[in-house]
Amino acid sequence: MKIKRVLPEIILLVSDVVVSWGAVHLAKYLQFLLPEVCLPDELLGLKAGVYSAVTVLIFYFQDLYDWRFFKRISELASSILLAEGLCLIILAFLFFVIPSVGIERDVLFMAIGITIVGTSAVRYALTRVRGSRYAGIRVVLFGDGENAKFLFREMRSSGYPVLFEGYVGKVNWDLPLKRLGPAEEVRDIVERHDPDMLVVAPDGWRGTLPVEDLLKIKLSMCEVVDAPTFYERVTGRILVEEIRPSSIIFTEGYQSSRLQDIVKRAFDLVFAVVGLVLCAPVMLLTALAIRLDSPGPVFYFQNRVGKDGRDFKVIKFRSMYKDAEKDGPKWASEHDPRITRVGRIIRKLRIDELPQFINVIKNDMSFVGPRPERRFFVDQLEKAIPFYALRLHAKPGITGWAQINYPYGDTFDDAKEKLKYELYYMKHRSLWLDLVIIFQTIKIALKGRGAQ
Repeated sequence: MKIKRVLPEIILLVSDVVVSWGAVHLAKYLQFLLPEVCLPDELLGLKAGVYSAVTVLIFYFQDLYDWRFFKRISELASSILLAEGLCLIILAFLFFVIPSVGIERDVLFMAIGITIVGTSAVRYALTRVRGSRYAGIRVVLFGDGENAKFLFREMRSSGYPVLFEGYVGKVNWDLPLKRLGPAEEVRDIVERHDPDMLVVAPDGWRGTLPVEDLLKIKLSMCEVVDAPTFYERVTGRILVEEIRPSSIIFTEGYQSSRLQDIVKRAFDLVFAVVGLVLCAPVMLLTALAIRLDSPGPVFYFQNRVGKDGRDFKVIKFRSMYKDAEKDGPKWASEHDPRITRVGRIIRKLRIDELPQFINVIKNDMSFVGPRPERRFFVDQLEKAIPFYALRLHAKPGITGWAQINYPYGDTFDDAKEKLKYELYYMKHRSLWLDLVIIFQTIKIALKGRGAQ
Protein backbone atom coordinates (compact mmCIF):
# COMPACT_ATOMS: atom_id res chain seq x y z
CA MET A 1 0.00 0.00 0.00
CA LYS A 2 2.86 2.39 0.72
CA ILE A 3 4.24 1.71 -2.77
CA LYS A 4 0.77 2.31 -4.21
CA ARG A 5 0.62 5.69 -2.47
CA VAL A 6 3.91 6.94 -3.91
CA LEU A 7 3.59 5.20 -7.28
CA PRO A 8 2.93 8.45 -9.22
CA GLU A 9 6.07 10.01 -7.73
CA ILE A 10 8.10 6.88 -8.53
CA ILE A 11 6.79 6.95 -12.10
CA LEU A 12 7.76 10.62 -12.43
CA LEU A 13 11.23 10.07 -10.99
CA VAL A 14 11.99 7.07 -13.21
CA SER A 15 10.56 8.76 -16.30
CA ASP A 16 12.63 11.91 -15.65
CA VAL A 17 15.81 9.85 -15.34
CA VAL A 18 15.02 7.97 -18.55
CA VAL A 19 13.94 11.08 -20.48
CA SER A 20 16.89 13.26 -19.41
CA TRP A 21 19.47 10.49 -19.89
CA GLY A 22 17.97 9.58 -23.25
CA ALA A 23 17.76 13.24 -24.27
CA VAL A 24 21.53 13.58 -24.26
CA HIS A 25 21.97 10.44 -26.38
CA LEU A 26 19.22 11.49 -28.79
CA ALA A 27 20.75 14.97 -29.11
CA LYS A 28 24.13 13.40 -29.84
CA TYR A 29 22.54 11.15 -32.45
CA LEU A 30 20.90 14.16 -34.09
CA GLN A 31 24.32 15.81 -34.17
CA PHE A 32 25.55 12.85 -36.25
CA LEU A 33 23.29 14.17 -39.01
CA LEU A 34 25.75 17.07 -39.23
CA PRO A 35 29.07 15.18 -39.54
CA GLU A 36 31.08 18.35 -40.04
CA VAL A 37 30.37 19.42 -36.42
CA CYS A 38 30.06 15.98 -34.79
CA LEU A 39 32.88 14.56 -32.68
CA PRO A 40 32.99 11.10 -31.03
CA ASP A 41 32.46 11.13 -27.26
CA GLU A 42 33.60 8.13 -25.21
CA LEU A 43 32.29 9.70 -21.97
CA LEU A 44 28.78 10.32 -23.28
CA GLY A 45 27.21 7.87 -20.79
CA LEU A 46 28.87 9.61 -17.82
CA LYS A 47 27.90 13.05 -19.11
CA ALA A 48 24.32 11.91 -19.63
CA GLY A 49 24.30 10.60 -16.05
CA VAL A 50 25.50 13.95 -14.69
CA TYR A 51 22.90 15.80 -16.75
CA SER A 52 20.18 13.43 -15.53
CA ALA A 53 21.21 13.80 -11.85
CA VAL A 54 21.20 17.61 -12.04
CA THR A 55 17.82 17.57 -13.80
CA VAL A 56 16.18 15.36 -11.16
CA LEU A 57 17.66 17.43 -8.31
CA ILE A 58 16.42 20.73 -9.77
CA PHE A 59 13.02 19.21 -10.54
CA TYR A 60 12.78 18.21 -6.88
CA PHE A 61 13.61 21.72 -5.69
CA GLN A 62 11.08 23.10 -8.20
CA ASP A 63 8.37 20.89 -6.61
CA LEU A 64 7.91 18.97 -9.84
CA TYR A 65 7.31 15.80 -7.83
CA ASP A 66 4.59 17.44 -5.76
CA TRP A 67 1.35 17.82 -7.68
CA ARG A 68 -0.08 20.32 -5.19
CA PHE A 69 2.12 23.04 -6.71
CA PHE A 70 0.94 22.81 -10.32
CA LYS A 71 -2.79 22.28 -10.45
CA ARG A 72 -2.97 23.99 -13.85
CA ILE A 73 -1.11 23.24 -17.06
CA SER A 74 0.27 26.80 -17.08
CA GLU A 75 1.86 26.22 -13.67
CA LEU A 76 3.34 22.94 -14.89
CA ALA A 77 4.83 24.55 -17.99
CA SER A 78 6.34 27.51 -16.12
CA SER A 79 7.82 25.23 -13.45
CA ILE A 80 9.49 22.98 -16.04
CA LEU A 81 10.84 25.93 -18.03
CA LEU A 82 12.27 27.53 -14.89
CA ALA A 83 13.74 24.20 -13.77
CA GLU A 84 15.51 23.69 -17.10
CA GLY A 85 16.81 27.27 -16.98
CA LEU A 86 18.33 26.55 -13.57
CA CYS A 87 19.73 23.28 -14.90
CA LEU A 88 21.48 25.17 -17.69
CA ILE A 89 23.10 27.59 -15.21
CA ILE A 90 24.23 24.82 -12.83
CA LEU A 91 25.53 22.62 -15.66
CA ALA A 92 27.47 25.54 -17.15
CA PHE A 93 29.15 26.12 -13.78
CA LEU A 94 29.77 22.39 -13.30
CA PHE A 95 31.29 22.02 -16.77
CA PHE A 96 33.56 25.01 -16.05
CA VAL A 97 34.80 23.40 -12.83
CA ILE A 98 35.01 19.84 -14.26
CA PRO A 99 35.52 20.17 -18.03
CA SER A 100 35.65 16.39 -18.53
CA VAL A 101 31.90 16.08 -17.87
CA GLY A 102 31.02 18.96 -20.17
CA ILE A 103 28.50 18.48 -22.99
CA GLU A 104 28.92 20.26 -26.32
CA ARG A 105 26.81 23.38 -26.52
CA ASP A 106 24.55 22.33 -29.39
CA VAL A 107 24.04 18.88 -27.85
CA LEU A 108 23.20 20.46 -24.47
CA PHE A 109 20.62 22.85 -25.94
CA MET A 110 18.98 20.04 -27.91
CA ALA A 111 18.95 17.82 -24.81
CA ILE A 112 17.25 20.53 -22.76
CA GLY A 113 14.60 21.00 -25.45
CA ILE A 114 13.95 17.25 -25.60
CA THR A 115 13.80 17.07 -21.80
CA ILE A 116 11.23 19.89 -21.63
CA VAL A 117 9.00 18.14 -24.17
CA GLY A 118 9.42 14.67 -22.66
CA THR A 119 8.91 15.55 -19.00
CA SER A 120 5.96 17.78 -19.82
CA ALA A 121 4.32 15.00 -21.83
CA VAL A 122 4.68 12.47 -19.00
CA ARG A 123 3.17 14.85 -16.45
CA TYR A 124 0.35 15.86 -18.75
CA ALA A 125 -0.47 12.20 -19.35
CA LEU A 126 -0.52 11.45 -15.61
CA THR A 127 -2.92 14.33 -14.95
CA ARG A 128 -5.40 12.53 -17.19
CA VAL A 129 -5.15 9.15 -15.44
CA ARG A 130 -8.58 8.09 -14.14
CA GLY A 131 -9.82 11.63 -14.67
CA SER A 132 -7.79 12.81 -11.66
CA ARG A 133 -4.57 14.73 -11.17
CA TYR A 134 -2.93 11.37 -10.66
CA ALA A 135 -3.92 7.87 -9.65
CA GLY A 136 -4.21 7.46 -5.90
CA ILE A 137 -5.40 4.89 -3.38
CA ARG A 138 -8.82 3.52 -4.29
CA VAL A 139 -10.95 3.61 -1.16
CA VAL A 140 -14.39 2.49 -0.05
CA LEU A 141 -15.57 4.41 3.01
CA PHE A 142 -17.51 2.47 5.68
CA GLY A 143 -19.79 4.90 7.54
CA ASP A 144 -22.37 7.54 6.75
CA GLY A 145 -22.08 9.92 9.72
CA GLU A 146 -20.08 13.02 10.54
CA ASN A 147 -16.75 11.16 10.91
CA ALA A 148 -17.00 9.72 7.40
CA LYS A 149 -18.08 13.09 5.99
CA PHE A 150 -15.17 14.85 7.69
CA LEU A 151 -12.72 12.36 6.22
CA PHE A 152 -14.15 12.73 2.72
CA ARG A 153 -14.15 16.53 2.88
CA GLU A 154 -10.59 16.61 4.23
CA MET A 155 -9.19 14.35 1.51
CA ARG A 156 -11.16 16.07 -1.26
CA SER A 157 -10.34 19.65 -0.32
CA SER A 158 -6.64 19.02 0.33
CA GLY A 159 -5.93 17.17 -2.89
CA TYR A 160 -4.45 14.05 -1.29
CA PRO A 161 -3.93 11.01 -3.57
CA VAL A 162 -7.18 9.27 -2.63
CA LEU A 163 -9.91 8.11 -5.01
CA PHE A 164 -13.15 7.35 -3.18
CA GLU A 165 -15.26 4.69 -4.90
CA GLY A 166 -18.18 5.51 -2.60
CA TYR A 167 -19.43 4.96 0.94
CA VAL A 168 -21.30 2.19 2.75
CA GLY A 169 -24.29 3.22 4.89
CA LYS A 170 -28.03 3.82 5.05
CA VAL A 171 -28.15 7.62 4.89
CA ASN A 172 -27.93 9.46 1.58
CA TRP A 173 -25.41 12.31 1.62
CA ASP A 174 -25.72 15.77 0.17
CA LEU A 175 -22.01 15.44 -0.76
CA PRO A 176 -20.74 14.32 -4.18
CA LEU A 177 -20.01 10.72 -3.22
CA LYS A 178 -22.04 7.69 -4.27
CA ARG A 179 -23.75 5.48 -1.66
CA LEU A 180 -22.82 1.90 -2.54
CA GLY A 181 -25.25 0.13 -0.22
CA PRO A 182 -26.03 -0.67 3.43
CA ALA A 183 -23.54 -2.04 5.98
CA GLU A 184 -25.05 -5.53 5.71
CA GLU A 185 -23.79 -5.74 2.12
CA VAL A 186 -20.25 -4.54 2.79
CA ARG A 187 -18.60 -7.81 1.70
CA ASP A 188 -20.44 -7.84 -1.61
CA ILE A 189 -19.68 -4.15 -2.13
CA VAL A 190 -15.95 -4.65 -1.53
CA GLU A 191 -15.87 -7.70 -3.78
CA ARG A 192 -17.67 -5.79 -6.54
CA HIS A 193 -15.55 -2.63 -6.42
CA ASP A 194 -12.22 -4.26 -5.48
CA PRO A 195 -10.72 -1.22 -3.65
CA ASP A 196 -7.20 -0.98 -2.28
CA MET A 197 -8.54 -0.19 1.17
CA LEU A 198 -11.71 -0.19 3.24
CA VAL A 199 -11.67 2.73 5.67
CA VAL A 200 -13.90 2.21 8.71
CA ALA A 201 -15.23 5.57 9.96
CA PRO A 202 -18.54 5.18 11.83
CA ASP A 203 -19.71 7.72 14.39
CA GLY A 204 -20.15 5.01 17.01
CA TRP A 205 -18.22 1.78 17.48
CA ARG A 206 -20.00 -0.21 20.16
CA GLY A 207 -22.21 -2.96 18.69
CA THR A 208 -22.43 -1.32 15.25
CA LEU A 209 -19.68 -3.00 13.25
CA PRO A 210 -20.10 -6.21 11.23
CA VAL A 211 -16.95 -7.67 12.75
CA GLU A 212 -17.13 -11.02 10.97
CA ASP A 213 -17.51 -9.36 7.56
CA LEU A 214 -14.63 -6.97 8.25
CA LEU A 215 -12.38 -9.87 9.29
CA LYS A 216 -13.11 -11.75 6.08
CA ILE A 217 -12.52 -8.62 4.01
CA LYS A 218 -9.18 -8.04 5.70
CA LEU A 219 -8.04 -11.65 5.33
CA SER A 220 -9.05 -12.19 1.71
CA MET A 221 -10.00 -8.98 -0.10
CA CYS A 222 -8.23 -5.74 0.87
CA GLU A 223 -6.66 -3.81 3.72
CA VAL A 224 -9.03 -2.59 6.44
CA VAL A 225 -8.05 0.40 8.59
CA ASP A 226 -9.82 2.79 10.94
CA ALA A 227 -10.22 6.49 10.16
CA PRO A 228 -7.42 7.85 12.40
CA THR A 229 -4.87 5.40 10.94
CA PHE A 230 -5.92 6.24 7.39
CA TYR A 231 -5.78 9.97 8.10
CA GLU A 232 -2.29 9.60 9.60
CA ARG A 233 -0.92 7.59 6.67
CA VAL A 234 -2.19 9.89 3.95
CA THR A 235 -1.72 13.33 5.52
CA GLY A 236 1.44 12.81 7.59
CA ARG A 237 -0.29 14.11 10.72
CA ILE A 238 -2.26 12.67 13.61
CA LEU A 239 -5.96 13.32 14.09
CA VAL A 240 -5.76 15.06 17.47
CA GLU A 241 -9.55 14.98 17.90
CA GLU A 242 -9.46 11.18 17.92
CA ILE A 243 -6.46 10.67 20.24
CA ARG A 244 -7.08 8.58 23.33
CA PRO A 245 -4.53 7.71 26.03
CA SER A 246 -4.85 4.07 24.98
CA SER A 247 -3.90 4.94 21.39
CA ILE A 248 -0.59 6.31 22.69
CA ILE A 249 0.08 3.65 25.32
CA PHE A 250 -0.70 0.60 23.18
CA THR A 251 0.72 1.64 19.80
CA GLU A 252 4.30 1.71 18.58
CA GLY A 253 6.19 4.97 18.54
CA TYR A 254 6.35 8.08 20.74
CA GLN A 255 9.64 6.93 22.23
CA SER A 256 13.24 6.48 21.14
CA SER A 257 15.94 4.05 22.23
CA ARG A 258 19.14 5.01 23.96
CA LEU A 259 21.06 4.19 20.78
CA GLN A 260 18.80 6.45 18.71
CA ASP A 261 19.37 9.30 21.16
CA ILE A 262 23.16 8.87 20.96
CA VAL A 263 23.12 8.77 17.15
CA LYS A 264 20.84 11.81 16.98
CA ARG A 265 23.08 13.76 19.36
CA ALA A 266 26.20 12.93 17.32
CA PHE A 267 24.34 13.90 14.15
CA ASP A 268 23.30 17.23 15.73
CA LEU A 269 26.83 18.09 16.89
CA VAL A 270 28.47 17.34 13.56
CA PHE A 271 25.90 19.24 11.50
CA ALA A 272 25.81 22.19 13.93
CA VAL A 273 29.58 22.67 13.78
CA VAL A 274 29.68 22.23 10.00
CA GLY A 275 26.69 24.55 9.67
CA LEU A 276 28.37 27.30 11.70
CA VAL A 277 31.50 27.10 9.56
CA LEU A 278 29.70 27.05 6.22
CA CYS A 279 27.20 29.75 7.17
CA ALA A 280 29.73 32.08 8.83
CA PRO A 281 29.95 34.47 5.81
CA VAL A 282 26.15 34.71 5.57
CA MET A 283 25.86 35.28 9.32
CA LEU A 284 28.48 38.06 9.25
CA LEU A 285 26.68 39.84 6.39
CA THR A 286 23.35 39.41 8.20
CA ALA A 287 24.76 40.90 11.40
CA LEU A 288 26.06 43.90 9.45
CA ALA A 289 22.71 44.39 7.67
CA ILE A 290 20.78 44.27 10.95
CA ARG A 291 23.11 46.80 12.53
CA LEU A 292 22.71 49.21 9.59
CA ASP A 293 18.95 48.73 9.22
CA SER A 294 17.65 49.58 12.69
CA PRO A 295 18.93 50.42 16.17
CA GLY A 296 19.27 47.60 18.66
CA PRO A 297 21.31 44.43 19.23
CA VAL A 298 22.17 42.01 16.44
CA PHE A 299 21.06 38.94 18.37
CA TYR A 300 17.79 38.29 20.13
CA PHE A 301 17.64 36.13 23.26
CA GLN A 302 14.34 34.78 24.49
CA ASN A 303 13.19 32.20 27.04
CA ARG A 304 11.63 29.14 25.41
CA VAL A 305 10.27 25.87 26.77
CA GLY A 306 12.49 22.89 26.01
CA LYS A 307 12.34 19.16 26.57
CA ASP A 308 10.33 18.05 29.62
CA GLY A 309 9.23 21.64 30.21
CA ARG A 310 12.68 23.04 31.05
CA ASP A 311 13.30 26.67 30.06
CA PHE A 312 16.30 27.74 28.00
CA LYS A 313 17.37 30.87 26.09
CA VAL A 314 17.06 30.60 22.33
CA ILE A 315 19.36 32.77 20.22
CA LYS A 316 18.25 34.25 16.89
CA PHE A 317 19.11 37.17 14.67
CA ARG A 318 16.90 40.11 15.64
CA SER A 319 14.18 40.52 13.01
CA MET A 320 11.91 42.99 14.86
CA TYR A 321 12.34 46.54 16.04
CA LYS A 322 13.70 47.08 19.52
CA ASP A 323 10.98 46.89 22.23
CA ALA A 324 8.61 45.19 19.76
CA GLU A 325 6.82 43.43 22.63
CA LYS A 326 6.64 46.24 25.16
CA ASP A 327 2.85 45.70 25.27
CA GLY A 328 3.22 41.98 25.98
CA PRO A 329 3.87 38.77 24.02
CA LYS A 330 1.92 38.06 20.87
CA TRP A 331 2.36 35.88 17.82
CA ALA A 332 3.88 37.24 14.64
CA SER A 333 1.35 37.77 11.87
CA GLU A 334 1.37 38.42 8.15
CA HIS A 335 2.68 41.92 7.37
CA ASP A 336 3.56 42.36 11.06
CA PRO A 337 4.58 46.04 11.51
CA ARG A 338 7.05 45.05 14.22
CA ILE A 339 9.29 43.29 11.68
CA THR A 340 12.16 45.30 10.19
CA ARG A 341 13.03 45.46 6.50
CA VAL A 342 16.02 43.16 6.95
CA GLY A 343 13.97 41.04 9.34
CA ARG A 344 11.37 40.34 6.67
CA ILE A 345 14.07 39.03 4.33
CA ILE A 346 15.92 36.88 6.85
CA ARG A 347 12.65 35.40 8.13
CA LYS A 348 11.61 34.49 4.61
CA LEU A 349 14.94 32.75 3.97
CA ARG A 350 15.10 31.32 7.54
CA ILE A 351 18.45 33.05 8.09
CA ASP A 352 17.25 34.36 11.47
CA GLU A 353 17.35 30.74 12.71
CA LEU A 354 21.07 30.18 11.96
CA PRO A 355 22.40 31.25 15.40
CA GLN A 356 20.41 28.37 16.87
CA PHE A 357 23.29 26.13 15.82
CA ILE A 358 24.75 27.33 19.13
CA ASN A 359 21.66 26.07 20.98
CA VAL A 360 22.14 22.70 19.29
CA ILE A 361 25.78 22.53 20.39
CA LYS A 362 24.71 23.43 23.96
CA ASN A 363 22.17 20.54 23.82
CA ASP A 364 19.21 22.87 24.38
CA MET A 365 17.85 21.99 20.94
CA SER A 366 18.13 19.46 18.17
CA PHE A 367 18.27 20.03 14.44
CA VAL A 368 14.83 18.48 14.05
CA GLY A 369 11.98 18.55 16.55
CA PRO A 370 8.86 20.49 17.62
CA ARG A 371 9.18 24.26 17.45
CA PRO A 372 10.19 25.72 20.84
CA GLU A 373 7.48 28.01 22.18
CA ARG A 374 7.39 30.64 24.89
CA ARG A 375 6.10 29.77 28.35
CA PHE A 376 3.36 32.39 27.99
CA PHE A 377 1.88 30.57 24.99
CA VAL A 378 2.60 27.03 26.21
CA ASP A 379 0.59 27.62 29.39
CA GLN A 380 -2.40 28.80 27.34
CA LEU A 381 -2.13 26.09 24.70
CA GLU A 382 -1.91 23.29 27.26
CA LYS A 383 -5.25 24.40 28.68
CA ALA A 384 -6.92 24.85 25.29
CA ILE A 385 -5.58 21.87 23.28
CA PRO A 386 -5.75 18.27 24.58
CA PHE A 387 -2.41 16.43 24.61
CA TYR A 388 -0.46 19.58 23.74
CA ALA A 389 2.01 18.74 26.53
CA LEU A 390 3.06 15.57 24.64
CA ARG A 391 5.23 17.67 22.34
CA LEU A 392 7.37 18.69 25.32
CA HIS A 393 8.71 15.14 25.62
CA ALA A 394 10.91 15.71 22.56
CA LYS A 395 13.83 18.10 22.29
CA PRO A 396 12.77 21.20 20.31
CA GLY A 397 14.28 21.68 16.88
CA ILE A 398 15.48 24.38 14.51
CA THR A 399 13.17 22.83 11.95
CA GLY A 400 10.54 20.12 12.11
CA TRP A 401 7.78 18.15 10.42
CA ALA A 402 5.23 20.87 11.24
CA GLN A 403 7.44 23.68 9.92
CA ILE A 404 7.83 22.08 6.48
CA ASN A 405 4.20 20.98 6.15
CA TYR A 406 2.24 23.88 7.64
CA PRO A 407 2.64 27.64 7.08
CA TYR A 408 3.58 29.91 9.94
CA GLY A 409 0.52 30.23 12.18
CA ASP A 410 -0.59 32.87 14.65
CA THR A 411 -3.77 31.45 16.18
CA PHE A 412 -4.85 28.64 18.50
CA ASP A 413 -6.31 26.82 15.49
CA ASP A 414 -2.92 27.00 13.81
CA ALA A 415 -1.26 25.64 16.96
CA LYS A 416 -3.72 22.75 16.96
CA GLU A 417 -3.01 21.95 13.31
CA LYS A 418 0.75 22.08 13.89
CA LEU A 419 0.35 19.75 16.86
CA LYS A 420 -1.03 17.11 14.50
CA TYR A 421 2.25 17.18 12.57
CA GLU A 422 4.41 17.37 15.68
CA LEU A 423 2.78 14.30 17.22
CA TYR A 424 3.22 12.46 13.93
CA TYR A 425 6.94 13.26 14.08
CA MET A 426 7.19 12.10 17.68
CA LYS A 427 5.49 8.83 16.79
CA HIS A 428 7.63 8.12 13.71
CA ARG A 429 10.89 9.95 14.48
CA SER A 430 14.04 8.41 13.05
CA LEU A 431 17.32 9.56 11.57
CA TRP A 432 15.92 9.00 8.07
CA LEU A 433 12.89 11.19 8.78
CA ASP A 434 15.24 13.86 10.21
CA LEU A 435 17.28 13.84 6.98
CA VAL A 436 14.10 14.17 4.90
CA ILE A 437 12.98 17.15 7.02
CA ILE A 438 16.37 18.88 6.77
CA PHE A 439 16.47 18.45 2.99
CA GLN A 440 12.92 19.77 2.69
CA THR A 441 13.81 22.73 4.92
CA ILE A 442 16.71 23.67 2.64
CA LYS A 443 14.36 23.58 -0.34
CA ILE A 444 11.73 25.71 1.42
CA ALA A 445 14.37 28.25 2.53
CA LEU A 446 15.78 28.56 -0.99
CA LYS A 447 12.29 29.06 -2.41
CA GLY A 448 11.34 31.50 0.40
CA ARG A 449 8.10 29.68 1.21
CA GLY A 450 6.16 29.56 4.46
CA ALA A 451 7.71 32.17 6.77
CA GLN A 452 6.48 35.36 8.42
